[in-house]
Amino acid sequence: MYRRILLGPTNESILDYISSLEEDKLIVCEVLEVLEAHVNELKDSNSIPPHVANEIISEIRILKSDPSPLFSTSSEDVHESIELYMRNKLGDKAGYLALGRSRNDHVAAALRLKLSRLVLEELRVLISLRRSLLSMAKNYLDTLIPLYTHFYPAQLSTLAHYLLYIDEMLSTYVEAILKVLELTFKSPLGSGPVAGVMTPINRERLASILFGGKLVYNTLYASSSRDFMLLLLAINASLMTSISRIVEDLILLSTPYIGFFILPSEHLSTSSIMPHKRNPVTLEVARAKAGEAIGNFVVVASILKGLPSGYNLDLQEANIYAIRALSDTINTLNMLNDIIAKLRVNTEAMARDIYTYPILAPDIVELVALKTGRPFRIIYEEIAILIGECRDTREFYTKVSEKYGISIEPLNFIERPVSGSPSISSTIKYIEESEGSLGVLELKLESINAMLPRGCYK
Repeated sequence: MYRRILLGPTNESILDYISSLEEDKLIVCEVLEVLEAHVNELKDSNSIPPHVANEIISEIRILKSDPSPLFSTSSEDVHESIELYMRNKLGDKAGYLALGRSRNDHVAAALRLKLSRLVLEELRVLISLRRSLLSMAKNYLDTLIPLYTHFYPAQLSTLAHYLLYIDEMLSTYVEAILKVLELTFKSPLGSGPVAGVMTPINRERLASILFGGKLVYNTLYASSSRDFMLLLLAINASLMTSISRIVEDLILLSTPYIGFFILPSEHLSTSSIMPHKRNPVTLEVARAKAGEAIGNFVVVASILKGLPSGYNLDLQEANIYAIRALSDTINTLNMLNDIIAKLRVNTEAMARDIYTYPILAPDIVELVALKTGRPFRIIYEEIAILIGECRDTREFYTKVSEKYGISIEPLNFIERPVSGSPSISSTIKYIEESEGSLGVLELKLESINAMLPRGCYK
């Protein structure tokens, strides 16, 4: 449609190569929302006849309920397809639709809306996962478990302490994602191709309708930047990298050799030839998705890095990676939440390792140094010699008790007098504060969600 007068027709193979029509199915809802707001602005600014605006808006709302007619045309993108549809329905009156707009600022607006919606859903799922972790932690305040360094038993902790480590990690990402959501949820509308339009578009009014009043001010930056997308993908890749570490923990700690956790059977698969196998397939796919998240960030960064300022069609190719990355993360978090909610704990296996490995040794060294006033390193060397002389951990604990007069009661060793330790009081304090903050966060997400436009076919 756009090229026919100046350039003439192209062949189908070239059109198929450059067209984003199939991918635009993912943002058609947002494209139509943006377009409706734009036409209303044209009407309010007396830029087009009101009755024509009403006819166009009526057709847009029909497409909102069923956008499928837009994807049966040969078009460069959904924007061109909409204009073809409108021309078939309204004739020359459809030409008013194009006034004061560019595909550049409209696709930027649609992407910002789409990604904002996905980020809100991601934050909701993160909150749900955090609630699952906090709920589970309450049940295991004094359930002893070894923690690892270099994946070797290192120090005594509790299962609650481990679960709250995951929660605090997720809370860090919630803060970061919220900040980038603020940068994403801004209106580029009215910026036109790059330098604005002659039509008296009230950019602030459009921003208030679709983006809670927030505006990307500079028109060049508004129409051609994808910084918001790159920032979201960077944080998303980092989040999925951290999630992958938790996934790896669950895989390793549920193996028969360790057996701390029993994974829910619905998240397992078996072998076509080995009937005894219990393969943690959901977690394995999640681990792979973390690699894809990194890849999606790298792809988009690679697309952007060589572009001059202003819109380039290369940007079109980045959209699918951003949407896919956030969608995959949402699905992965949902899977992890279901696993955590149904995870069974083998407390006997956890307690077993307290007496298999001398993981109380670090605390014993500190306690003896504090009790006797002797140098820490001297005590450290004495304990190391004692470990080497003993046949097993139980003998080591007995000799420590005899030599230094220290009672070896494992539960007492978690009561370390520092905030954030596995001590029961510290754990309960964290849970109570976190539950309160999640309530505040949910209200904030509700307020952001209320700013998003309504009436889409979704």
